[in-house]
Amino acid sequence: MAAKQNNLSTINRLTALWALGESGLGGWMHALKLPFTGIFVGGFAVLIIGLIAYYSTNSAKQILKATLMVLLVKAAVSPQSPLPAYIAVSFQGLIGALMFWLMPRFKLTPLLFGMLAMLESALQMVLMKTLVFGMAIWEALDMFFGKIVKELHLSTDISFSLWVIVAYCGGYTLWGMILGIWINRLPKQLEQRGEAIKLEAAQLQNPGTDITVSKKQKRNTRLIITFAILGFITSIFLASGSDTSKALYIIARTVAVLLLIYYIIVPVTKWLLQQFINRQQEKNRAEMQSLIDQLPELRSYLRPAYTIASAKYRGLKRYREFVFILLVLSLQTVRTNE
Repeated sequence: MAAKQNNLSTINRLTALWALGESGLGGWMHALKLPFTGIFVGGFAVLIIGLIAYYSTNSAKQILKATLMVLLVKAAVSPQSPLPAYIAVSFQGLIGALMFWLMPRFKLTPLLFGMLAMLESALQMVLMKTLVFGMAIWEALDMFFGKIVKELHLSTDISFSLWVIVAYCGGYTLWGMILGIWINRLPKQLEQRGEAIKLEAAQLQNPGTDITVSKKQKRNTRLIITFAILGFITSIFLASGSDTSKALYIIARTVAVLLLIYYIIVPVTKWLLQQFINRQQEKNRAEMQSLIDQLPELRSYLRPAYTIASAKYRGLKRYREFVFILLVLSLQTVRTNE
């Protein structure tokens, strides 16, 4: 993918849009009732990084700088963000900078980047679940599906948990490949359809309505999911006739790991990260504030983007159109001035 002129104002706007995604787009997508929020927020970051590479003459430098600024804005605007979110942003930025530095002019680069970035997101989820629940979560899956297969008089010599992991990671990798294909086509589409989209958005009434979602609701959802998984694992072991002490061990281990992660590892790691962020914020305060100042305007484009997209499409096409329109509206000012 050949790079264009080093369009600094466009890169700045894309960086602000990436910061918006990392500091709350998932919540707005949830409020808009768009499914699979997690995979789409990660995919959104992949698209933004791909576009930054397209509009840069020095892709690696611009992507690394954008990654740092997004981390700083994320820490300032959403200090409650979990540690894995910072890890994901850092990995996406680093792998993007590396790949677009090594292969800046190949159309294959966005595909490989998208696949690796999304695969990391999937593996991170698998690793976190294993750390929290131990191998018991995969043993429970094997026992659960094994019992179903046995009742159907079929072979049970299958590791169902392995197939679940492979399918999960494979789905994320395939999604990354789709995003890579789209990155190659996106700049041309923005040029071709931009004016029509802007006219359509201008005809909407009250286009600037913001969308919010309760942080407490999001925290409660995570807790419910965690305890639901723990309950599933425990019930499977109890139903299989295993020693009750094993089920109690699973509960105790999970609680201990959660306490260790959330009261020791996460606070210490976030404190170290915060020290680094504080130093960087002092060095980049003006640029960081410039990005933060753009967030309210960018938020105001969420509802019109969703309104136009949902009027025409459903499912995956609606997400694609939602993101496309959001990009058009977000870049309209800088594209006009250049």
